[in-house]
Amino acid sequence: MSRRWRLINPEVNNGFYNMAVDEAMSIACREGVAPPTLRFYTWSPPCVSIGYFQKVNRAFSTPPPDKEIVRRITGGRAVFHGKDLSYSIVCNTGNSAFPNNILGTYHVITAAFITGLEYLGITPDPIDIQPDSPRKINYRRSQLKAGRHNIEYYRSPICFATTLGHEITVGGQKLIGSAQRRWSDVFLQHGSILMTGSLQENGSNSISLSEVLRDRFDADKIIPALCAGFKKTLGITLVEECLSRYELDLAGSLVEEKYSKASWNFR
Repeated sequence: MSRRWRLINPEVNNGFYNMAVDEAMSIACREGVAPPTLRFYTWSPPCVSIGYFQKVNRAFSTPPPDKEIVRRITGGRAVFHGKDLSYSIVCNTGNSAFPNNILGTYHVITAAFITGLEYLGITPDPIDIQPDSPRKINYRRSQLKAGRHNIEYYRSPICFATTLGHEITVGGQKLIGSAQRRWSDVFLQHGSILMTGSLQENGSNSISLSEVLRDRFDADKIIPALCAGFKKTLGITLVEECLSRYELDLAGSLVEEKYSKASWNFR
């Protein structure tokens, strides 16, 4: 099996387009016209993404007045975007780099991020990253369709307010939050890495890379270090490429027909 992965370096887009691209990459990978991909991106204007199962009126007493809201196709809870670096990973479920289950995949990706953070001189809190170890987390596995799985967590409606067993913390504060969607043949995992500031004002217990690194913080070094962590952990080669014309066209259609619609975001 090829160890060659596509790397898509940071793009700045609105929330509707960011989520449409992640779904378009998943479809392209499933159809065999896109390779396994690691993508980084940021958000402008600031945005709130909510989990597939969340209801906006339960996540917020009143929706944030100054931010767009977009619903993800992954589970999990609300994430405030604008000061973060987001990532997405799309890969076939049969890829030998990952166990063919949701928690095992989480643990491998967590190990890759930990290695990347160590290259930056960060020592995350210790966690058990063995794929087959028991997890003390409260979750429900939901069948969306035959062969389609998701996980929905029942704690605070804000992602960075609580930490699950596979997530990365520093000094007890959450640095990276992630969510995953699996189909029978492809998985999508995406998440948020806090870059500057923290989100205490949103009821969270988070910490950013700038807070951890302080005077050693250099935004230009973050992605190369994280990529090095993935290459070492997964044994892959990352080749910088762009989205295909097929993916771009599909993402545009998904924005127009789905992600920009109130019927999707506020259902």
